[in-house]
Amino acid sequence: MIEPVELGVNHEHTRRPVVARLLIWVIAIAVSAFFLALTSSVIWPGQALYLAPLFCEQPTGEAVIVSDTYSSGDGTSTDFTLYCVGDRGQTIDAGWLRPFLLLWGCYAVALATVVVVVAVFSRKTATPEQHSL
Repeated sequence: MIEPVELGVNHEHTRRPVVARLLIWVIAIAVSAFFLALTSSVIWPGQALYLAPLFCEQPTGEAVIVSDTYSSGDGTSTDFTLYCVGDRGQTIDAGWLRPFLLLWGCYAVALATVVVVVAVFSRKTATPEQHSL
């Protein structure tokens, strides 16, 4: 005997647990934020100047981004470094890793905020269809 088939219903399909979906979103946001921070740092390395107050303390309160371009066997490479400079010429090398990681975190928070806002508004606008008889 043949059982009736309901179109559009898949009893074998199980929904992914909330934790798995959340983990996928977290990984996607982290990877996207990494590439966004990397690309924007290459295009505009000066954005790290906005983070300088977190890395530069007095008397070296002014920040400067220095680019160092050199030739290697594979071609030309450029490194960026954040330096904290004082009024009397004191310099502190703040590096690039910590400012980059902070930029990555800022971009990740911004992307996560956008995802949450879009998810909230899409749930509010997605109302179930009402069928009238």
